[in-house]
Amino acid sequence: MISLNDTDRAQAGRMLRQAQAALAENLMPFWANHAWDGEYGGFLTRLDRRGRRLDDTEKVLMMQVRMLYSLSAAHRHGLRDRGYLDLAGRGFDYLIDTFWDSDAGGFFFSVARDGSPLSRRKNTDFHGYAMTGLAEYAVASGRGEALDWADRVFEVLMEKAADRAFGFIEDFDGEDWPALNAEQMGLGNRTGIKTIDMHTNVLEGMAYLARASGAKKHGDALRQLLELICWKGIHPDHGCTVTAFDADWRPVADAGGRMTTSYGLNVELAWLIWEAADVLQESKDMYHRTALGLIDHALAFGFDHARGGLAANGPLSGSIVDAVELGEDRLLKPWWTQAELLNALCDAFRRTGDHRYFEALAKTFDWIYRHQIDHECGDWYQDTRWDTGAPTTTDKGGEFKTAFHAGRALIRFVDALREWL
Repeated sequence: MISLNDTDRAQAGRMLRQAQAALAENLMPFWANHAWDGEYGGFLTRLDRRGRRLDDTEKVLMMQVRMLYSLSAAHRHGLRDRGYLDLAGRGFDYLIDTFWDSDAGGFFFSVARDGSPLSRRKNTDFHGYAMTGLAEYAVASGRGEALDWADRVFEVLMEKAADRAFGFIEDFDGEDWPALNAEQMGLGNRTGIKTIDMHTNVLEGMAYLARASGAKKHGDALRQLLELICWKGIHPDHGCTVTAFDADWRPVADAGGRMTTSYGLNVELAWLIWEAADVLQESKDMYHRTALGLIDHALAFGFDHARGGLAANGPLSGSIVDAVELGEDRLLKPWWTQAELLNALCDAFRRTGDHRYFEALAKTFDWIYRHQIDHECGDWYQDTRWDTGAPTTTDKGGEFKTAFHAGRALIRFVDALREWL
């Protein structure tokens, strides 16, 4: 049972009011009002600060499935007078009618504005998010066909992307692609590697699907992947993830010969480990210790204790501030990293009652509220500078920049604060 003193209760009450408004009046209206293509259907990918189209020539799968999740989750959270479930339904219909490859199976990576296939790449990471979005929409809408489609994605992954007992390959269309987000992770153009990022996102999709379906096959696959990640994906000495592996889960260095980790991915994985264990009704202490270790590592090396906020990527040990060999961009604070830290700290405080997690949580939200949220135009800035909080760009939409991370974090943060107050 969480117990807050009077000072913390007052702070929690203020944060609750701010977070509720940030979700209901800022973030979700921005995306619901601007992302939908009223002429052709589907969600447009690239938007400027005010939601105007920067480029309408490509619609990326990730945008479709993340918006499907975000609208459905907002409806389930209680925002039921905004038309979000109806919009999610239109997004679902567009997704299965336009993106699915009826010949080879799986979703296309992207389509042109008129719906014709643009990139036929079949990325495993994107399909992990597809399971998440479809499962959430199935629960929100009660449409059994949405859960059937989530299972169809699951079957495609198990047939085409599963790699023995060693997780999944990064893409399953037969082409030799560099890892998704290879530039951000410093992996260069190498192929044939596996990333902890992709496996975390597949774990996420399987957790949402297993919770929604209750099917044994989904639970079994989730358990196998959870154990693989915890046993192979975590560095035994440092307690953080390793960015990339070879086909047999031997760690590999980045393009500069460095071993790196992602603080943002670590905290995201932490709460997803707890989530997966809850779905499986597992109470192994190893899962709890692994999750807390990932959060503690991020707070020790990637967190700005003076101002709040978390860097995205860094060395396995040592402060991110001192890791000058990684360049100046190492000190940027991306929107998704702050959102996932919010998620992780909510769960860490709920499960331990350790007040240092509440302090870090309050400091993280303070950074988000002061610097990450665009209070004038809506949504969150993509990256802000370590010390000043100034955004590096005011553009909002992109291949990965949607309502997803921020919306989910605000929903879970609000739910946690309501529980504690």
